Amino acid sequence: MIASAPDGTRLRYLVEGAGPPIALVGGKSSSIEGAWWRYLPALARRHRVIAFDNRGAGQSDKPDRPYTIRLLADDALTILRAAGETSAHWFGLSLGGMVLQELALAHPEAVRSLILGATHCGGRQATQPLSAEEESALAGSPHRRLANLYAPAFLLQHPDWVAEDALRFGKMPLHALARQDQAAARHQACERLRDLACPVLILHGAGDRMIPVDRARQLHALIPGSQLRILPGGHQFHSESFAAVLEAVVDFVGRVERARAQPVG
Repeated sequence: MIASAPDGTRLRYLVEGAGPPIALVGGKSSSIEGAWWRYLPALARRHRVIAFDNRGAGQSDKPDRPYTIRLLADDALTILRAAGETSAHWFGLSLGGMVLQELALAHPEAVRSLILGATHCGGRQATQPLSAEEESALAGSPHRRLANLYAPAFLLQHPDWVAEDALRFGKMPLHALARQDQAAARHQACERLRDLACPVLILHGAGDRMIPVDRARQLHALIPGSQLRILPGGHQFHSESFAAVLEAVVDFVGRVERARAQPVG
């Protein structure tokens, strides 16, 4: 399905399942298939799942003009409305987590809860290098190029799992990759996060080289009432710890929904 953003950008999205709505927002360069292929069938068993390709990625348009996190957040709101929902639980990874911070600040009525994975509240991050031992261990691995995304031990111990993911990684033109990267680099929400009033679950990989786990602890300190869970894995912790993440997401959304159903007063 296709929705049109206010500026005319065509955004591809899909909707599966039934139940409380949960919307999925992927990271830089990722498509629906690349980020969520394991999650879509699992979540759709009990939720109405909404997923989309960010502008610049997948089958959405890739305009060569500036992207901002606010623009991407407005795209997310466009998708929510196109799917016929006024609010949802939102699960975002990396760039997607930045988008959701902005969405919740600008449009709190559209957010039942936030699940922020492998993300931060502002500033460019430098990827942490591999140790000499890790470099040596990965020298013969066909997945050496993915060492910034996955924990080295996971690459070595689960090559078939990683290969299944890699089959679904998409490609995008350099201009679109640069536009998404520029949006992420300009993201600044740290000073505003205390204004968030929705339930927030923060998930992060203990061995994330692209966004160090201390950035998750920073989010936790800044967002009132937030919950933090650190899991095994790197930047792709949602794949490496798939079963644990799925359980955490379903449990969190279920608790929020039950609280919403309680009579006020």
